Amino acid sequence: MNRFKNAGLVALVVLGALIPAAHLNRWHGIWEALAWLAPAACLIFTRREFPRRANQALALAGSLITVDTMLHFVRLRQATGEPWLRLAVILSVAALVTALAAWALEQPLFARNSRAKADASGPREFPVAGFAAWAVALALLAVVQLKVRPPMLLAERFAHGAGWLEISLLALYAGFTAEALCDPLRASKARRRAWGLFSLAFFGQLALGLAGFKDFLMTGALHLPVPALIVAGPLFRGEGLFMLCLFSATVLLVGPAWCSHLCYIGAWDSAMSQARKRPSAAPAWLRRGRILLAAAVFGVAWALGRMGVTSMTAVWLAGGFGLAGVGIMAFASRRTGVMAHCSGWCPMGLLAGLAGKLSPWRLRIGSGCKGCGVCSLACRYDALRPEDLGRKRPGVSCSLCRDCLGACPKSEMELTFLGRSGPWVWATFSAVVAALHAVFLGVARI
Repeated sequence: MNRFKNAGLVALVVLGALIPAAHLNRWHGIWEALAWLAPAACLIFTRREFPRRANQALALAGSLITVDTMLHFVRLRQATGEPWLRLAVILSVAALVTALAAWALEQPLFARNSRAKADASGPREFPVAGFAAWAVALALLAVVQLKVRPPMLLAERFAHGAGWLEISLLALYAGFTAEALCDPLRASKARRRAWGLFSLAFFGQLALGLAGFKDFLMTGALHLPVPALIVAGPLFRGEGLFMLCLFSATVLLVGPAWCSHLCYIGAWDSAMSQARKRPSAAPAWLRRGRILLAAAVFGVAWALGRMGVTSMTAVWLAGGFGLAGVGIMAFASRRTGVMAHCSGWCPMGLLAGLAGKLSPWRLRIGSGCKGCGVCSLACRYDALRPEDLGRKRPGVSCSLCRDCLGACPKSEMELTFLGRSGPWVWATFSAVVAALHAVFLGVARI
């Protein structure tokens, strides 16, 4: 008896995915249909919890799509005087079957698989964070697909409608990334891997653009991949605030975590610093000189623009500054184990740290901290010097990478949101930053 019941539940879930996909294929094409089916395939092959919740949400949405399709054809047939009752009954049953798929996914046959996975010795699951990241990434990328012209999503540039499949896959990727970032045992390594993937995608598409494939460039024109130009570029030109607005919005959402999760070149500095197992004492200039350096970079950019210096000259100067930063990574970061480029050379790191004070996220050091320095050995951003621990406040270069939180032997460090702490804070932060990471990965072109 259970065998027939389980077969019926599986049939409901399969039909609940195929019916809306068929309507999407009819109205929009095969790419949209495949995008709809991607979460179902993910559920089949991974048996994870958040894809189950994602499929439940899609089943309910698919029921509404089927009802909307029914109403469209009913009105059409009424207008032409054709019979419509049979069609209405058939599509109503289809909508009901799709809605019942959400119920079927709540049954022990599917829920038990998720619980078994959670009880196994494998990675822990954080389904709420994964589902939230999936939903947020899906919504943000859908806005990009629908509103931005020319198409910004890479797949859409090569096949009309393929952007929806890219969105679906990126949203699923956001969910898995959020779950990994939620797990204290995996968070540090998962962050560096996801960050490295983003940098690889960014510079890989730049290389293809330079090779003559203009579709891989966001605007069809080349812009230097130097983070300082986010501010220095508009200061020089007196216009072009898109990247600055994007940077500002991101910092408001996740604070200085822009530097440790979303900066396309920061992953290089991270990889260089990992050449040493533990960071050593950071260079003295790292903190003392960064304010003067940032002021000089932005001041020179503004002055060059007012002096009428040609764009080509400015490009060469900016390129030289970027190459000098790579040199800082190769020598200072590798030698000290501290991310010297991000913590001392890059002006955007300073701005992210300062502007991050407007963000609700904070790293709090508890009153019971004895300054043992174990957390300092996990920090690559030079944000936890002895004087910082004494003040019970990380330095301005803290990027909320959270590597230090798992290192503290007394659990005296925690991430807070508006002064509140708890597992939900960690999960929420992971979901937001993972969703933004997936969105940035989808639009990672110069």
